Amino acid sequence: AIPWWMASHPDCWRVLVGKWCADGWEAMHKACRQRRLLMQGPSHHQGSLSLSEYAAKYSAAHGGEPINTFEAFALSHKGKASTEIQYNPEDPPEVYSNPSAYSRLSSYSKEVYGQDYDLRSHDLDGEVVTRAGKGKKHGQYYLGDSVIDTASTPTLSQIRARTVSGGPSIRERPTATLALQAQLEEERAKREHLEVTLAQQVQAQMQARV
Repeated sequence: AIPWWMASHPDCWRVLVGKWCADGWEAMHKACRQRRLLMQGPSHHQGSLSLSEYAAKYSAAHGGEPINTFEAFALSHKGKASTEIQYNPEDPPEVYSNPSAYSRLSSYSKEVYGQDYDLRSHDLDGEVVTRAGKGKKHGQYYLGDSVIDTASTPTLSQIRARTVSGGPSIRERPTATLALQAQLEEERAKREHLEVTLAQQVQAQMQARV
């Protein structure tokens, strides 16, 4: 039976039911739920916002104070854009939503740029992200996937091909535990993105019928 809140939009309801009844959806849903239960804290505090939208909302809520995409990634793993939070490179792992976020930030800032680099002076660098994460995983960059320009970012093999002796090395990812946390976060982010996309499609269909 169609629920009351979709009674006037049967076509949209059929779209939802079709997705829920698709082969493999239930198994994927249960697997994602089990993985989420293993996560130590939420994946992020962006909600349905992209990283750029989070940065814009943070700026609007803090007197127009601009932040770059690196800061946006860090802050989105500390709290909502409207809360009183700031990026501090000295912050311990406990201030972030889960260990994976701290691990990614540390890999990007310390292992690639070094201890003295001011991360607030530049947006996320696609090549540096690729180095820090040792390439993509499950088709996504190690951090800031939504703001990395794939067209202008070299692949890991391209970076390796032109890495000269004495240049910055491409380091291994952190420990297996942190790598698992990163994978769980990625899968949760993918699921949330799919749900947001579906909701937008349903809303568009509902508006088209009005």
